[in-house]
Amino acid sequence: MNRGEGVERVLRCLLTNVLLALCLVGCAQEAVIDDTRLLRNPTVPIGAITRFEPARCDGRWTIQQSGGGDWDLRSFEVAEQSAVWRETLSGGAVRDGVIAQRAPGILRLTYAGGDLRDLWVVWIDPDHQTAALGDPDGQFGFVATRAGTARADQITAARQVLDFNGYRTETWRDVP
Repeated sequence: MNRGEGVERVLRCLLTNVLLALCLVGCAQEAVIDDTRLLRNPTVPIGAITRFEPARCDGRWTIQQSGGGDWDLRSFEVAEQSAVWRETLSGGAVRDGVIAQRAPGILRLTYAGGDLRDLWVVWIDPDHQTAALGDPDGQFGFVATRAGTARADQITAARQVLDFNGYRTETWRDVP
């Protein structure tokens, strides 16, 4: 092999590697592109609150604000130290299920028909009266309060935490 062939071979190899690297970068960027149609920007990290205490959540909760999404929840009840779930959807439909804690602040709801839904407690106030709820995929998001305990300052705090976790709360609406 002469010097010219060696240089040509090195350049071909270098060009191949550069093209491969560009393809990988392009694929990686596509996977984390922000889709503004989602309720949540998937490029922003999300966390569940670790101070969440399931036993303190029993009772009736109402949805104060929602971003819409695929879960038209209006209220829910938690019983038996956060083991039993009953939800009311818009239109009055009711679904029952059980709750399992998968990790601190991350719950799995299993409905009577076998359907599953993960629910993340993104934030909850120290008295467990107001909660910011959602999921990492941005399929739904809510601000919930215990029935009759809605406080504007706590609802604002919940929205701010949801904003910090990538939710687009500027378009959210109050839930009747």
